[in-house]
Amino acid sequence: MTRGVTAEERRTDRAKRTSQIKQILISILGLNFLVAGGKIAVGLSSNSLSMTADGIHSLMDGASNLVGLVGIAAASRPPDPNHPYGHRRFETITSLGIALFLLLALQQILQGAWSRWQSGDSPEIGPIAFVVMIVALGISITVTLWERRAGKRLNSSILLADARHTASDVMISISVLLGLVLIQLGYPSADLFLALVIAGAIAWAAWQIIRDAALSLSDVAVHSADDIDRAARHVEGVQGVHNIRTRGGEGMTWVDMHIQVDPGMAVDAAHEISSSVAAKVEQEVGEPADVTVHIEPATDEHLRPRRNYHPDDE
Repeated sequence: MTRGVTAEERRTDRAKRTSQIKQILISILGLNFLVAGGKIAVGLSSNSLSMTADGIHSLMDGASNLVGLVGIAAASRPPDPNHPYGHRRFETITSLGIALFLLLALQQILQGAWSRWQSGDSPEIGPIAFVVMIVALGISITVTLWERRAGKRLNSSILLADARHTASDVMISISVLLGLVLIQLGYPSADLFLALVIAGAIAWAAWQIIRDAALSLSDVAVHSADDIDRAARHVEGVQGVHNIRTRGGEGMTWVDMHIQVDPGMAVDAAHEISSSVAAKVEQEVGEPADVTVHIEPATDEHLRPRRNYHPDDE
């Protein structure tokens, strides 16, 4: 008989996985801030709105890394009497702060675009601008590929989501490079046009952050109840599943569920089944999960068809 994975072993594996994700995010955070600083510095010195806006967009990538680190740090703090579900909401609060920063940056970009439109000034693009953009583009591509591979290896939704975010920065940087070429060819209006396009991307990102924060704070279901139901029923001894509820966000999920087992089963055997169900559900969710399994006897009363959740079922 194969020995199951103990709770202590699962905690150790989670700690190792969390440490690896944290190290990757810290490294990428430094690279994103380096890229953003170079773009903003050269953009301001050359009077290029598109480079400055692209630098702010890159800064947004660093901000998303910061949210991930805050979430990991909060998750590592144990629950206490005042926070029985832990401290994951600090991640949401941080993300709302970043959304506010993006909206303020968006305002500055739009004001600069309006001033440029009125004055008709042209950016002064030199070789250094091309060098900075090419180096930044290379770093962004490397970060995207590295983070995507690490996300798949560690099964981390935070890393995979951030890799998609950084990939969007790659496409915008390519557009800015093409814009610099057009400016050199005598089309300075390309700088203003690209700045407005990037402003639109920043506005969309801010909206997504606010929307996701609202969904998290309202405890919207984050995983399919049907998928969790199927995963639980794969465990031998489970005769019924209902009252499945999920909530949480990137990097952590809470699952509450009821299962039915043989009414004559010993308590310790039923507990083993519930532990196996919790492990199976966490595997199905694909990220760290706090799974609470309520055991019921598999009698006619409990096995009748029921909704996944209704307050009266409690």
